[in-house]
Amino acid sequence: MLSKIISTFAVSLALILCSLPVMAQLAPPQPLPNNVPGLLVKANEAYIAKDHQTFRLVLEKLHEMRPNNSDYMYQLVIARALLDDKPRAYELMLKMQQQGLSYDFTKSEATVGIRDTQVFEYVNDLMIKAGEPMGESEPVVTLADDVRMPQAIAWDKTRERFLIGTAHEGSIVAVGKDGKSTELLKANDENGLWAIFDILVDHANNRLWVTSAATPQFVRYSVADKGRSALFEFNLETLELLNRYAVPVDGRSHILGSMVQSPNGDIYIADRFLPIVYRKSVAEVKLEAAMGFKDMISMRGVAMQPDGRIMYIADREMGILVIDVVGGRAAKLAIPDTLNIGGIDGLYVWNNRLIVVQNGISPQRVMRLQLDATGTKVESVRPLAVSQPDFDLPSFGTVQGEDLYYFGNSQVRAGEANPKPVIILRTPLDSNQDLVQPDMQQFMEQMEKSGRTLPEKAGNN
Repeated sequence: MLSKIISTFAVSLALILCSLPVMAQLAPPQPLPNNVPGLLVKANEAYIAKDHQTFRLVLEKLHEMRPNNSDYMYQLVIARALLDDKPRAYELMLKMQQQGLSYDFTKSEATVGIRDTQVFEYVNDLMIKAGEPMGESEPVVTLADDVRMPQAIAWDKTRERFLIGTAHEGSIVAVGKDGKSTELLKANDENGLWAIFDILVDHANNRLWVTSAATPQFVRYSVADKGRSALFEFNLETLELLNRYAVPVDGRSHILGSMVQSPNGDIYIADRFLPIVYRKSVAEVKLEAAMGFKDMISMRGVAMQPDGRIMYIADREMGILVIDVVGGRAAKLAIPDTLNIGGIDGLYVWNNRLIVVQNGISPQRVMRLQLDATGTKVESVRPLAVSQPDFDLPSFGTVQGEDLYYFGNSQVRAGEANPKPVIILRTPLDSNQDLVQPDMQQFMEQMEKSGRTLPEKAGNN
């Protein structure tokens, strides 16, 4: 249906362009930067100078480079509105609406020229409604006040408790579903831990694996440790430190983050700072750089199919990467136009579905993506929890049975002296709620029956 909508607007736009007077040839525009920071500077300069044409060109390029960044999509609508480009502004609004994004374009004075039409009012109203709570989330445990900046969570099925890793103290805390907590480990000179970013419970080998890095949010941070990161191996039962596998020294900063274990026991870890995946092979006593992806920007969640043949890596800007572990090939996950996969932190595999926790878009949400038989393409999409009351940058979680347990809020905002305690939420994974409601088809059919191509003003029936 979206292609039909786009086609309608494209025809309208072509008619408008044909009716415009021939303009004098303009001087060729200056080349734009080829990097996001440079483009953002250029966009700001153009907006302040009221150079709307350059502003639009910059936002077009930013959207092309970062198609999942919904903030760039929002700004591109603004840029098109400033040029009174109604068809293309509406086209992008429709795409955003069908992706379940929530923005209110009436809050920007720049959209005055494209308002007061049926399409604008209808789509904008749907986008506002997309920010309303939807789906299900149930508070399970509120962590103690002294559990600061939790970044990792795992389920210890043998002892029936959550294991929580913190970035602030570099501690691991055991928490039962009754809320009772016990500190198991804490960073000190003996174990060498820093801020903790992931925990993996390996029951088969009685191991507890922990990724850790020296970052400024760590209370014992030292500039001398800047950029250092390692994988730590503990005895799961006694918590004795068995080994420490440091990232090979290469003169660059690293943050080992999310990890996953293959059926043969190898551990794969995504570097949050650089687009590198490290592997701790069962046969080796060191970390090795197993894969590099030049197009990745900010890798977070890592997941793997139970048979170990396919691994998935979520990038907050670039979407989800599908990796053929055996063949050593990688490609972007194929997704429908109605899905935006930006801003992902948590990523999990459940029954040939990907479960994603998105906090870098509006609305924040937990989604379920049904994969095809190859595991490389999304066939359908379901929202599980959207704009829940406890959502404030939901992040990482762990799948237990038919449920996802995850952090509903985060303590990562700068300057928070007394942040709210973090809540662990539970969301069932078997929801059947549709992503986009209502469908745009009925509205567009009504428009076509009335003989309208370019939307007329609201009230002109």
